[in-house]
Amino acid sequence: MIEALLTPEVQKFIRDHENDDPATLMLRAKQYSDIPLKEVVEQIQSRKKAKAKLPTWYAATHLIYPPPLSLEQSSSAITAEYKASLFSGEKFVDLTGGMGIDFSFLSKHFKKGFYVEKQASLVEIAQHNLKCLGLKSAEFDHAEAEDFLRQTSYKFDLIFLDPARRGSHDQKVFRIEDCEPNVLSLLPLLKAKGRTVLMKTSPLLDIKGAVKDLGGVTEVHSVAVSNEVKELLFIIDDKANENPTIKAIDLTNNEVEFRFDYSQEQNVSLAHGDVESYLYEPNVAILKAGAFKSIASQFGLIKLHVNSHLYTSETLVVNFPGRSFKVISEISFNKKELRKDIPNMKANITVRNYPMTVDQIRKKTGLADGGNLYIFATTDQAGKKVVLCEKVDQQ
Repeated sequence: MIEALLTPEVQKFIRDHENDDPATLMLRAKQYSDIPLKEVVEQIQSRKKAKAKLPTWYAATHLIYPPPLSLEQSSSAITAEYKASLFSGEKFVDLTGGMGIDFSFLSKHFKKGFYVEKQASLVEIAQHNLKCLGLKSAEFDHAEAEDFLRQTSYKFDLIFLDPARRGSHDQKVFRIEDCEPNVLSLLPLLKAKGRTVLMKTSPLLDIKGAVKDLGGVTEVHSVAVSNEVKELLFIIDDKANENPTIKAIDLTNNEVEFRFDYSQEQNVSLAHGDVESYLYEPNVAILKAGAFKSIASQFGLIKLHVNSHLYTSETLVVNFPGRSFKVISEISFNKKELRKDIPNMKANITVRNYPMTVDQIRKKTGLADGGNLYIFATTDQAGKKVVLCEKVDQQ
């Protein structure tokens, strides 16, 4: 099928119909009898997904894309580049090669790369695409991860895995043991064949539980893009101890990586207090990592409440990894009073440890979304509170 998709006519059709509705195209199948329309529509859908996620791939010619579902779990260019920046060496292997995105970025930092994938169709696509992208020092193997590890005589500087997060009935799964391959059962082989193991997982995975299950974890990276956690990375090597370093970063906000460990987090003696002149909301990578007390300790902040995960200070703290706000006033949700505080009745609303949802607040008050004002409905040491703020731009 690759050859059929690479003809000049089909490639032109894909580009010409890039913005067409897929369902409408399929209804016109009789008009395009010389085009393998089902496969071409899949290419159009996948290519559109790649436009923002993989701009260099989208710009390249003659690439073949797997079905759109395969792109769902794949790394974006920005997260793949981040992973690749962490490692270098002689040889590495990607045991879950897939589209080859992470493989292509990691390959730039190693002299030799081994791509392993159990689906023959993906191996064929990856071989074709990586050749188009100019990648030459790669070996491809159609095999199960465990079979490859048992048969190879190499000791790799890095073993990378991104276990498939789909069950036997195509449902999403998140626990390590439910993914394919099961990394827990592979651990002895992984440690025997690799100096370092890097595993990418769903952002929904419980970090502390995974650290306990895996054993030997050196670092955990909570990686966000535009304040949305995209993936968790677990690094396993012989330097590990029972208290790995946790790193949290948002790759699109020019933030410095925030580091802590769970022993530090547990031992922080933290002050809680009422809202002061400035309010801070950590980025989601930090919140996912669980640095609820460490973030306050490192930046000299007061936490509003043990369950609120908002922070405050009397003077502005610069370079805070998240959003910073200047407090204007405490307000109520009385409509008449709101119109005095917010004449255009537009505000961005955030709820933290408060008995109403954002939708409920909007319904009750009639506040529209948007504008330059921010409302935080939360709880501090003095009780429930609604605070009106304006954002402080620290970039």
